Amino acid sequence: MAIMYPEKPHECEAYSCEEIMFDCLEKLPDTYYVFHSFKIVNVIDDTIRESETDFVIVHPEKGILCLEAKAGKIKYDNGWRYSNGTLMKHNGPYRQAALSKWKLRDLIQFSDYSYLLERCKLLHGVWFPTVSRSYFNRINLPAESDMHLTLTRDSFDNLEAELSQMMDIRVPQGTQTKLSDRDMKILMEKFLAPKFDLISLADMRMDNQRHVFKRLLNEQVALLNYLEEQKSAVINGLAGTGKTVMAIEKARRHADQGEPVLFLCYNVFLKEYLQRSYPHEHISYYTIDGLACKLCDTPVPNYDLLKNALEEMYLEESFPYRHIIIDEGQDFGRERLNDISIIELLRSNVADESKDGTFYLFYDRNQMVHTDVLPSYIAEADCRLTLYRNCRNTENIARTSLRLLGSEKKPKLFEGALIGDSPEMYFAADTEKTVNTVNRIIEDLWAAGYEGIQILTCKTEQGSIIADECSTGIYTYKKKKIPFTTCRKYKGLESDAIILLDLDLNTFQENAEQIMYVGSSRARFKLYLIANLSEADCLTLLNDGSGKKIKKPEKSFAVRYNAKFRTIKEESVAGAAT
Repeated sequence: MAIMYPEKPHECEAYSCEEIMFDCLEKLPDTYYVFHSFKIVNVIDDTIRESETDFVIVHPEKGILCLEAKAGKIKYDNGWRYSNGTLMKHNGPYRQAALSKWKLRDLIQFSDYSYLLERCKLLHGVWFPTVSRSYFNRINLPAESDMHLTLTRDSFDNLEAELSQMMDIRVPQGTQTKLSDRDMKILMEKFLAPKFDLISLADMRMDNQRHVFKRLLNEQVALLNYLEEQKSAVINGLAGTGKTVMAIEKARRHADQGEPVLFLCYNVFLKEYLQRSYPHEHISYYTIDGLACKLCDTPVPNYDLLKNALEEMYLEESFPYRHIIIDEGQDFGRERLNDISIIELLRSNVADESKDGTFYLFYDRNQMVHTDVLPSYIAEADCRLTLYRNCRNTENIARTSLRLLGSEKKPKLFEGALIGDSPEMYFAADTEKTVNTVNRIIEDLWAAGYEGIQILTCKTEQGSIIADECSTGIYTYKKKKIPFTTCRKYKGLESDAIILLDLDLNTFQENAEQIMYVGSSRARFKLYLIANLSEADCLTLLNDGSGKKIKKPEKSFAVRYNAKFRTIKEESVAGAAT
């Protein structure tokens, strides 16, 4: 499918047929980029000048085509006219399309990237979606028109071939189109994509994080202030609702007062990330195992010794921290930890009636991937609060994450949150095709300027379909290293782009929804799902008992999870990870 900008057509009158044309153009191969309602605006001599092209079609080997659409009843009588006799602007559709072409050419020509015009030809054409080709054979077109530059109602049935033929027309300058990946990146970012992404990706990431953090505090400052008067509380929230951000902010408030804070989590990767990203002389980051080794002075964790140590410290009032914050608290439901009430003992050491410290635990019951038992302390806590609004993911990624969890609920996001690109789902039958797909996705992300890429598996690292292509948590492609790990290990962390692997029949049938939910919800801006499912597998998983015949199982399966169905040509990215 072609890459469409925007992903859905702009609002337009039904009689224009532009939505129908949009849908037809979207069926072109993914080597085409199609812009709907593309505008160029500039000010000359204090006067604003604006041009709009119905469709701009870009292909790295064919060039750029400015295509004007004209539907309905049109006539030519000493000029192009609408059905009511009114003259069209710009002297008709062909001259309007040509004018758009020259304005786009000028935009490139008078820039630092004018050399692109030596590698890319620009053409123009007109599409009459309601007029047959046979009708045109019976009339004489005006001088500025030519059937070689014309698409008709018949073109819907053979669009790719007719469009390719039109874009193969030679231009007087003799320019041949051959745009490299870098050329395409510049063309998109500097001239075409800015219409839809007005700031650089890096700036967008930083600005978005700043604004999200500000909105988070604005919306939840009341909760943080409430916690100032609450000695202990448990706070629940879905992935992306800002639990870790709030936990860090709460820890910082105490630490800035010179009060020692213990920040506990289960995940080693998360602990290391927090130490790097939020260092503070009065905040100590530990996993529960690391804390057990520290307090008991043992090389390996022993929970019975930890229990004894915590009881002793309580009686002697020698616990070295005044405040405890636990993130990803649902992971502390591991049988032995729960049986000996480790959470309760930790809380008692700082927030008991005789203590003047605080204890806060943040959790998400939907991310219980290390245990299927919710810690009893959470269920029995006197003060339980809930965060609702997602401030990490785009709307589309949040929606897909909930679908993978088995929920049809619409995610709750901040007003003005990014809608974002739809996640993309690919189907790969074997390791070779999976690797080929991963490589193509990485190429696309690099071309779009993404640097934060994380590959996650729903299985173990050794059990992943690309296990043989990875070494010590690294997938190497074109001598660049992309981190690779499991959804479990990456829980609590996030990345601009996530490639989620190993979605197979067992993954869905073994009720591993929480694993897929954890993995997909780590993505901020881009999410790719690679499913090792056959059409028969998709039919099995799609079977809802209705008896309806499903013509395109893979596409229907992708749609179920709010994802775009994508295919990769096997020859598009040669070779495996190297």
